[in-house]
Amino acid sequence: MNDDKTRHGQDRPTTARTPGAVMTEPSRFTIRDVRIDGRGDVVTVRRGGAYEVRFALLHDCGGCGNAINQVIVGLAGEDRAQASVWNGKQRSGGGLRVVNSGTPVEALAEDNPGPAEWVEIACDIVVPDAPGVHEIRARYAQAYQGRLMTPEGRAVPQPEYPDVLGWWTVDRPDGPGPESTIGTIVVGD
Repeated sequence: MNDDKTRHGQDRPTTARTPGAVMTEPSRFTIRDVRIDGRGDVVTVRRGGAYEVRFALLHDCGGCGNAINQVIVGLAGEDRAQASVWNGKQRSGGGLRVVNSGTPVEALAEDNPGPAEWVEIACDIVVPDAPGVHEIRARYAQAYQGRLMTPEGRAVPQPEYPDVLGWWTVDRPDGPGPESTIGTIVVGD
């Protein structure tokens, strides 16, 4: 399985990223200030494994109504996201809330009644050990449940919700495209 992911990542041409680039999912969210293991948004590493990815997120979806939205992150070429990193209603910020309380889809979320606020997100992304270029991408989901990986959210134990990770290919059979790239990890020889 890892060989397929690595081969896929190596065969795809990489997106020419401008360091410090901003990624926007139209009418949903914007990601900026990506740092992989405390460095920039493009890093070269000696081997695969888990790497911490931190970034600023602004979710501002006036057309989302009362839906519970998620932002998910993973690697290009994989069939599922690796992490759900934000869960909430229309706008980011405003602190922790429990949504869908007392139901099977209860989860921590942000439910900000004011203007959207930038929030800091942190998660781990795992890259294969074989040499290759691995683009980290993001997209939205609407799976009722997701994790909230802001500093306040990380302080509270939360499960990873498998259903939200499957949204990686909903309406995008190959997963999020190059325009959804937020960072790149290059595993060197």
